[in-house]
Amino acid sequence: MRYGGKNHRIEIDVPATRLERGLAILGLIALIGSFAYICTQWSGLPSTVPIHFDGKGNPDGWGGKWMLFILPVVSWLLYGGLSKLSHYPHLYNYPVPIKEENALAQYALVKKYLAWTNLELAFLFSYIGWATVQTARGDAAGMGIWFLPTVLVVIFGTLALYLIRAIKLK
Repeated sequence: MRYGGKNHRIEIDVPATRLERGLAILGLIALIGSFAYICTQWSGLPSTVPIHFDGKGNPDGWGGKWMLFILPVVSWLLYGGLSKLSHYPHLYNYPVPIKEENALAQYALVKKYLAWTNLELAFLFSYIGWATVQTARGDAAGMGIWFLPTVLVVIFGTLALYLIRAIKLK
């Protein structure tokens, strides 16, 4: 244990739990699967594919099919970035003051939150890739009206659970 960082918080090595490692593996499987799916469907796709969807999940923007690879690139960057950031929990902003007594619990909680968020984002981008391919092929009319509300509930629900737990651990 040592003090460091711009906030002079305690630096503690918080090893990943089995749950966090499992979530990371599921996220990697989703990312690899999404990329593989786009590659296997590539030759059957039209030259123009949907690249934007409105709030109801209907396509409202079109572009070249090569743009499908933007999804895996962005998802890999987000996944890698959040994975790397999880190694530095002393640098985060917390809803409660971090003290020697609560640092380990708060750091472990934020690492778990990031692991869940990373998995959710991997699944989100994988679904977007799948839905885009399905729409481009004419097998679907878009992402569906429940896409946006579901994403918002999941992402903000995870954040709300984290905040509640962090405040309780105060």
